[in-house]
Amino acid sequence: MSTKRAPHNGIISRQAPIWCLALLLFIAGCGSGDAGPGPDRDPRIVATVDDFGISVSWFEQTYIDFLVRSGSNDTAVARAAHLEQLIDAILLAQQFSVERRDTTEAFRETLLRIEKEELGSRFFETALLDTMTAPTDVQLRQAYIKDQSKRVVRHLYFTSLQQAQASYARLQSGVPFLEEARDVYGLADVDSMAGYLGPVGYYSVDDAFAEMAFSMEPGTWSAPVRTRYGYHIIFLENIIQEPLLTESAYLTRRSGLSSQYRQRRRRLEGDRFVQSFMSQLDVTVNAPAIGALNDLINAIDPTPEDLGGMVVSRIDDSWKRDVDPSTPLLTYEWEGEMQAFTAGDYAFWFESLPQREARERTAASVGRALRNEALARAGEEERLRDEEWEIEVDRRVRLEKARQLREALRTEEVEVDTSLIRLAFDRLGWANRRMASLSFDAVTAVSPEALQAAVESGVDWPIQMRDVRLETIPEWSPYVATVPVDSTVFVGRRDDWAAIRILDRQQITPDWERDQADIARRLRPFVAEYELVAELREGASITINERLMEEIAALQ
Repeated sequence: MSTKRAPHNGIISRQAPIWCLALLLFIAGCGSGDAGPGPDRDPRIVATVDDFGISVSWFEQTYIDFLVRSGSNDTAVARAAHLEQLIDAILLAQQFSVERRDTTEAFRETLLRIEKEELGSRFFETALLDTMTAPTDVQLRQAYIKDQSKRVVRHLYFTSLQQAQASYARLQSGVPFLEEARDVYGLADVDSMAGYLGPVGYYSVDDAFAEMAFSMEPGTWSAPVRTRYGYHIIFLENIIQEPLLTESAYLTRRSGLSSQYRQRRRRLEGDRFVQSFMSQLDVTVNAPAIGALNDLINAIDPTPEDLGGMVVSRIDDSWKRDVDPSTPLLTYEWEGEMQAFTAGDYAFWFESLPQREARERTAASVGRALRNEALARAGEEERLRDEEWEIEVDRRVRLEKARQLREALRTEEVEVDTSLIRLAFDRLGWANRRMASLSFDAVTAVSPEALQAAVESGVDWPIQMRDVRLETIPEWSPYVATVPVDSTVFVGRRDDWAAIRILDRQQITPDWERDQADIARRLRPFVAEYELVAELREGASITINERLMEEIAALQ
């Protein structure tokens, strides 16, 4: 790490410049709760549906997933609602089987993929996670101190290690940081806001990014850091420290800190483990075959321009019909013998792969599929189809059955009775909701570079939302809910990148007479599901341990 300083004047612009990727690009995406070894750190049953029990650990794991995906806050109401959703999912999964929807060839393939994914997960756990020791008190206290402070940072962003290393070498040779930022971001002049991210929290950003930023001294920059988004050179401008750190506050936070600390270790050490595991396979790429595969995928996938700036989240899988499944995409060594990873193998894993990566970096997507296959194969050889594996597979299959049945029900054409609309208005507490109506413009692209080029070229904003309700745009709501009016942000979404310009936001109190048509429109896709769940609940035996729900909520 260099100790050289980069000049800056400390001026902070209210509006983010085009090359300044917002903090949302680096928000750490935790997948599930830190349940430790095995599926049930806490096996106590918080609810039962007929003979199926929902453990505390499984409830917490799925609840954290829900909070991460939705951007919601942890509240007693949200917890209760999520438990009811889990109960509904179990009932729908049972109905899915009653209707014999799980006998199709497509679902059997889905089941096999889930089984193999969980075999890979079990191998990962037994090879790495089960060997991890609990954090010490000293480590937790250090994490607490970091968590109570912020680091004011700026960065240089790259999509390749070679670009990052070349930039780092120029900084080491004496090129001022802001001059390098000008060249990296393609600016006409030196800008004091180049790459400025502002104050970031220890657990609010990508793990590798945070660990580096919180290990630096003010006025220094880092060597290239690899994150899930690419490569970064971080410059630390300042440290904002909480002036009062008390023992009582630490003890109150200790349990949560332990979970966060272990989650971070699992992600960081897990990445290194997988990289080491894959490096032993001696992988050889069949470049012509992968190039042809890339052409096939992109030929049938609508481009952002085709859809007025919108990027479709799922790729049409009709490309599978146009490939020879026996075509080798990669070859790799397994126990001294060369094996082929074919187009058919990739097609098998395709549904579980990131879609943006499949479009933009098909070779990396094929490599990810091979990783899944290899981990599953290692788990098979270690005979890890054990009780823990069976529990995890059963839970995932139930949720998948419920998802597929919901999807089928929501495509049914139904009429919405006025009494049902009023019931939804009353039971969902709409009269007490604080809702927002807003207007914003946006443009999306498949890469940060394409987004930067689009906005810098003065493109007309192809996505123009006017007076829309926040809850009606779930694909945008996590990003536009709190952004200040008259500002622009740049965010990395699930399958694309977006520049968003907030024009106006108004708070709304729902009104039955005014919003009846809107409520009916929103309810229509869910009516068949609502009626089926109501019928299934009448015939089911459901119990909820309210005391235990209160107890686990108090621990958060």
